[in-house]
Amino acid sequence: MNRTLLRASSRGAVVVAGTTLFLALSAVPASAAQDLCVSIDGTVRVQKGTATCSSVAGSGNVAIARGANSTATAGFSAGDQHNRAVASGDNSVAFAGIGSGNTATASGDDSGASAALGNGNTATSIVYRSGTTREGTNQTAIASGVNGSAVVRFGENSRATASGDDSFANANGGDHNIATASGDNSSALAVTGNHNTAIASAQSSSATADIGDNNTAIASSPNCTALATGGGVTDRC
Repeated sequence: MNRTLLRASSRGAVVVAGTTLFLALSAVPASAAQDLCVSIDGTVRVQKGTATCSSVAGSGNVAIARGANSTATAGFSAGDQHNRAVASGDNSVAFAGIGSGNTATASGDDSGASAALGNGNTATSIVYRSGTTREGTNQTAIASGVNGSAVVRFGENSRATASGDDSFANANGGDHNIATASGDNSSALAVTGNHNTAIASAQSSSATADIGDNNTAIASSPNCTALATGGGVTDRC
């Protein structure tokens, strides 16, 4: 797989019932309830204001959109089941589908979360303007930093976490890769291989583990760059 295309596509990717449910909705503040949409198993149950939602007629598909111009989509085509999409901020977008058992949660204004193109994926954006995307099987992407972005694509059982403000984490193109960007303005890439680990914990640090398997890159000093490539390589800064 072309390494340049993986990195280029990853940033652009994000573009993303019952009684208990309705009891929970009753607790929504009045301001949020003005823009509310709920769709369950292919049927829109609630639609108020500018929030929009849709779900496929499959068991367990639930889409909930709260907030002005928010959008939630659960399921994409016949056969998709047990997908859950929740968008709860103004202009937020959540998409879970093109597979089954996916969960997408976008809870910040202007945030986006997409768990798609596979099964058992989880995408979570929990702050203002964060973004996540997921493709594959049993992948996890979490963006909790302001303007953070987490990407996991084309593999299985990988995890990307962007918890620093303006951080970027990418666990792309392999299996069991881990990318963690916890420093502000940090970047962590664990890509184009398997069992690679990249950790960028310091401000403006960069960690990259790629081109081969079992590489480890750890950047724990401000403004440093750790690069581990080739297979079984460890680099720290």
